[in-house]
Amino acid sequence: MALARKPFDEFAAELAVRIRAGQQDEPIAETARLGIVEVAPDDWRLSMVLDHAVEVICDESFPTREEAVETIVDRLDGCVDPIHTDRVQ
Repeated sequence: MALARKPFDEFAAELAVRIRAGQQDEPIAETARLGIVEVAPDDWRLSMVLDHAVEVICDESFPTREEAVETIVDRLDGCVDPIHTDRVQ
């Protein structure tokens, strides 16, 4: 996968489309993967694997995979404004 920079809102929109299409376990960057995993019965969470070595499991739990997907996609759809930083003096 070629390295490409893009605005976060564009990335979030593309990611939401892929999650809706059931492609959430495919790479999202050269060495990163996003997924939704069941860590225990009725305990679905967002998972990110970075550089094929570090897995981050979010602490927010959902009772079903469908609810996890719906919530995550809704949040990604809410990223309509580009993220920006301001210099702090």
